[in-house]
Amino acid sequence: MKAIKKEVFTIVTISALLLASCGDSSGSDESVKTVPVKKSAAVYFSRVGNTEFADDIDAITSASLNRADGELKGNAQMIAQWAAEEADCKSFEIVTDKSYPADYDETVDLAKDEKSSKERPSLKGSFDDLSDCDTIWLVFPNWWTDLPMPVYSFFDKYDLSGKNIYVFVTHEGSGFSSTIKTIKELEPKANVVQALSIRGGSVKDSEKNVKDYVKKQLEG
Repeated sequence: MKAIKKEVFTIVTISALLLASCGDSSGSDESVKTVPVKKSAAVYFSRVGNTEFADDIDAITSASLNRADGELKGNAQMIAQWAAEEADCKSFEIVTDKSYPADYDETVDLAKDEKSSKERPSLKGSFDDLSDCDTIWLVFPNWWTDLPMPVYSFFDKYDLSGKNIYVFVTHEGSGFSSTIKTIKELEPKANVVQALSIRGGSVKDSEKNVKDYVKKQLEG
């Protein structure tokens, strides 16, 4: 049952699987016209920062979690940190007031309920520095072929008009799904760019791909 839930969490159609199978770190869109990158920030939503894990939890078995430098890190967190390192900018985490369950299946079910009810979880803190940025490196997992609802909350809170939004998505087979279309609808005056989609199990080996992509955008 757990394996079935995991597949349902991110895979809806055979066509989505075929697109994703073309390779990890795929889906970049070079046709979108963007403004030059002068000042940027990495913004991400990750299970790790929104979950209270027990010290002895066997969480490393999940494809969405990694043990790096003696610390438990989420896939989206690692990608955002690599982007921030290459761009020499700050990284910000989208954190909800509530915590998500440590159990993967329970998080799957809660994410589905949030999507069904179109919930907008309240967020902690604020990212005041974003107003000065022309570019956002946005990273999140594909939840039920959609943005996680906390990412909707982020877009409700911040106006990113006129900015570049480079979208990085982690997934287990469904790639970007309709996330790019959704972000364009939420931020119609922004330059939304389909950057990289990376399978969860491949994230730990994708540092070079992420940094090379960011470097290319910085060089114009």
